[in-house]
Amino acid sequence: MAEPKRIPSEPMALDMEQRDPNNLNDHVRVLFEDAFGEPEGSHSIDGVWECSFKTFRGVKSCCYIVLSILCGCPLAFCWALEFACLQCCHIWMIGPCLTCWRMNINCMKHFWSSCIHCMCDPFYEACGLCFSFIRVQNKNG
Repeated sequence: MAEPKRIPSEPMALDMEQRDPNNLNDHVRVLFEDAFGEPEGSHSIDGVWECSFKTFRGVKSCCYIVLSILCGCPLAFCWALEFACLQCCHIWMIGPCLTCWRMNINCMKHFWSSCIHCMCDPFYEACGLCFSFIRVQNKNG
């Protein structure tokens, strides 16, 4: 007796270091250097540049932490509901509907194929019979 096929489930371990292993959000990574740059000849004093860097990094980090605390769990809940509903819709509605469509279209394929063969085959056989009497001879001999 064959061993049942194992279906992979979601990983149970949560990687606290690598939080975007599939690089889903590379497009929203903004570092100080991505937003600011002083060209040659337009440099502020070193203290202003360092303070700007620390301010940018600190405000961005604090704001993200506060927003993720306030919005992370509620939005994760909402997205989990959305994906659960979407999975349910695909499993219980779209999948069976596609199977029904394929079954019906397969019936239509056989019906249409039979009609085409009934109408076209006699014509093609007659043409084949007419052209079979054509003989080509080489007169270079």
